[in-house]
Amino acid sequence: MPSIYTSDIENITQFNNQNNLLFHAHSNNDSKIAIHPQTMTLSQYKMLTTVISEPSNNRLSGVAIAFIVLGVIIFCGVLFALMFYIYRQWKRGKLPLSATRKPPVSPANPIKPPAKPFAPPPRLPSVPPTPLFQCRKPLCKEYLARFNLHKRYFAEQYDKCFCMKCHNPSDLKGKCGNWCTELHGWTRFGLDVNKAHMKEWNLFQTSYYGTSSNLLSFILANRFVPFDGDMRLDNTKFISGHPKPSFCETSPSLKCASQRKFSTRSSFIASDGNNYYVTVVLLCKQKPNTFDVNEDVKSPKEPEWITKTRCSIFNSRLASSCADLNCNNGRCIESGQGPQCICDEGFFGTICDQQGADFYHRTHLMPGLADPDVLAVNDDLFFLTGTSNALDLPFFQSTDLITFHLKIIYNPSVTDPQYNYCFIWAPDLSQRGTGYDLYFSAQRVLKGAACPANGQDVTTFVARAVDQNLIFDKPTLVDFGNNAPKGRIAAGCNAEGCLKTVRIDSAVVGPENDRWFFYTWFSGGNNIAAFPFSSPTNLVANAGPASFSIPATDEKINEAPEVFWYRGQYYFFISTAFFDSQYAMQYVMAPTIADLTRRRAVRSHSIAQRNSAGRLVQSHGHNSIVMRRGQVFNVFHQGIFDSAGRLIGRDTFKQRIAFRPDGSLQTLNTIDIRWNQLPLHQYSIDVVRKDGSTIGPCISVNRIGATLATTYTGICPDGNNILLDKGDISAFRLFYSTSQVWKGFIEAKYDGVSDQFAFYIPGGITKQIVLRWNERMTGTTYSLDVRHQDGTWVSPCVGDIVIGSRIEYVFDGNCRQANSFIEPRAINYIRICSAINNDWPRAVCGGVPYDGIAIHVSVTIP
Repeated sequence: MPSIYTSDIENITQFNNQNNLLFHAHSNNDSKIAIHPQTMTLSQYKMLTTVISEPSNNRLSGVAIAFIVLGVIIFCGVLFALMFYIYRQWKRGKLPLSATRKPPVSPANPIKPPAKPFAPPPRLPSVPPTPLFQCRKPLCKEYLARFNLHKRYFAEQYDKCFCMKCHNPSDLKGKCGNWCTELHGWTRFGLDVNKAHMKEWNLFQTSYYGTSSNLLSFILANRFVPFDGDMRLDNTKFISGHPKPSFCETSPSLKCASQRKFSTRSSFIASDGNNYYVTVVLLCKQKPNTFDVNEDVKSPKEPEWITKTRCSIFNSRLASSCADLNCNNGRCIESGQGPQCICDEGFFGTICDQQGADFYHRTHLMPGLADPDVLAVNDDLFFLTGTSNALDLPFFQSTDLITFHLKIIYNPSVTDPQYNYCFIWAPDLSQRGTGYDLYFSAQRVLKGAACPANGQDVTTFVARAVDQNLIFDKPTLVDFGNNAPKGRIAAGCNAEGCLKTVRIDSAVVGPENDRWFFYTWFSGGNNIAAFPFSSPTNLVANAGPASFSIPATDEKINEAPEVFWYRGQYYFFISTAFFDSQYAMQYVMAPTIADLTRRRAVRSHSIAQRNSAGRLVQSHGHNSIVMRRGQVFNVFHQGIFDSAGRLIGRDTFKQRIAFRPDGSLQTLNTIDIRWNQLPLHQYSIDVVRKDGSTIGPCISVNRIGATLATTYTGICPDGNNILLDKGDISAFRLFYSTSQVWKGFIEAKYDGVSDQFAFYIPGGITKQIVLRWNERMTGTTYSLDVRHQDGTWVSPCVGDIVIGSRIEYVFDGNCRQANSFIEPRAINYIRICSAINNDWPRAVCGGVPYDGIAIHVSVTIP
């Protein structure tokens, strides 16, 4: 952000009493607002600076008047004493009378001394001086307010006062190095930045431009420092007042730019009654090699520049329209006061560049909607559809990805004069050209026939809408050609027929020139296959019991494919298990779509939540990924269960996806919590909400005992089964005890998203190391090596027979391959080796030093 700076304010009395401080203030006034670019962000050292100098001396200060009065009183007192002394001496005859002296006064009328000394002149009214260590910022703001500059010019979060009170250079806290030495005595006011040319600014050079306060409004509105002769809005010519009006004179030195020949001082009578001088300096950017050094400059250390090109100042809020304003994670709207940023969910700030406390909060999008599918037409237009009443498909529209309004309902039975449809579910909406394709699963029967039909299975249909009105025509069975998958109305089918029959949960992914179609089909359970539109007979088996050995927890169900691409990786989501059982989301990562199969590591993204009695409380699945301005959101349906654990409904929710450094995803609702060991102790965990309240115990000693790990799944089974999403947690507390008296505990902050969390109890011993590493190409297996403190290796410690293709392993000291045991604290290096297709002679390894303490360790294999 740019900024406005203002200097210390000194009055005449302070000049008299603190001459050295005023000299320092004058030095600051001669070196206005210098900021070292190495210590400030790009946005911070783009600034407008306004400097308030010492007050003018056209009225006497209160202290000066006091000195005058006091001098008069002292003078009168001395004069009275002298006269009284002379009188006494004369009375005693010690002083002769002068020949020219008048005759003495008759004793009947003796001379009497004055009753009191001469009275001092009447005290002039005075205004208390501004104390040296009073903050100057309010006075500076008062001055700026007189120009009626629009508040949107400013970014208050970058304001900073360098006055003697707020930034005393004699105080250790005020010593900030060379970068702000010139700022001592100044107050900075931030300006909002025009980020439309931020990349170009990286090539620009910082310079200072001295000007006058009456030119501020025009320069800000112009967004460039004008040349002399440029026309102003009132059809008058711009006159800089600089000594060489044929050039734009700037300097890399604030001290130089704030000289009187560049920065015209003006006076300012503040509300405290004092009169101050004001100097204005702008910080701007100009292209390198577009300036010459002024030959008239005497000091080479503080050169002036004669600029050949215009200098940009930093004031995005001065834009006349949204085309000039970059809102980062937000959208711009035109208002009566100019362009304005409306921030996306989770962001705030004038230009939506700051993360809020709700950044990872889960949002409830649509009640009663299952199998959601979201399509982003652009960053501010989204369509949402999903399974509703199984007879039609509702379409909702949103501009903020939070509030959705019903747009249209598509009923294929109405658009098709020959058939009726039921069991309509799992829609997939994709954009093709200027229109939209809608794939969905359903049963189809002739008009008047019963639907659903006995013995008939669902299959896949497609309908087309020509524009964003989403008015779809009558559906047709999908048919991708000879020997390719197709929709088919049949009363059951054998494995061969079903292999070629598209059934449910389809998804279209990829750009139009490389589009793939994913679908679910049945053979011994639900399976997923895919093919490119360009070659629909080249099927790829992605998941399911027909082609892979899958764990029992999947319950032979792999369905609801969802694929997206992000930063060089494809992500393939699947939903596993029955909807009223262990329904959950898993995913696979790969560099190509063809590699998105269960031959690679299958990673968990969510698990079904159960209460303390083991009954289902919540489940998550059948998701859709949507992106908005670089942010990635997971939209999924969430199962609702009654007290007996029976499914009673499904709603659609949204939660932001967080990526780990290796590109993998933080889980939706699980946290692997671990800690080091205190011998003979048992443990219990409390949860601290973001509002400061505590649930304790959340997971009690009865569940944890003396173990060193537990998994939080979004519910506190020992805290009245309270559901609490990860994004709403601020901290965890680990209690430890040997006597069931729970006084000792350690608290650690939580970021609201991580799926790994560790406590390090003082004096504890690390007994487990959770290892995680990056996945190499398909077909890679891994092994673990460790090195003793004495430099000897155990290689392999845990072989590929145990680890296989997994990319995580919890090492507890047991080297299974070597039939030996090594304490984690006795290890100083950990290495993960990988081999493709078991080619261990050509293994590639990556490792990291180990300190004997860390619980979670990440390894990168090159």
